[in-house]
Amino acid sequence: MTTETRIQKLLAADSDTLARVDAVLEGRPETPGPPTDHRLLTLTQTAAALNVSRMTVFRMLRDRRLPYVETRAGRRRIPAAALSALTAINA
Repeated sequence: MTTETRIQKLLAADSDTLARVDAVLEGRPETPGPPTDHRLLTLTQTAAALNVSRMTVFRMLRDRRLPYVETRAGRRRIPAAALSALTAINA
């Protein structure tokens, strides 16, 4: 990318982008955005991450305390981002 193209993009940038550029130029750490972890975990992986049994994870799914995605009939996967949000709330 040429310097001219970079300047044109900077002049056309929205306020959020300019704020991020300012943070980088001032040496401030960038504020984290929304979770970007798109992995889908099995019940076993979720149980290991939460340090609970598979049955506890199953109950959490049944009680709708954890969201899940049904990939095939009877196959449930838990989004890793939901697991991160759950542990952040309980921390």
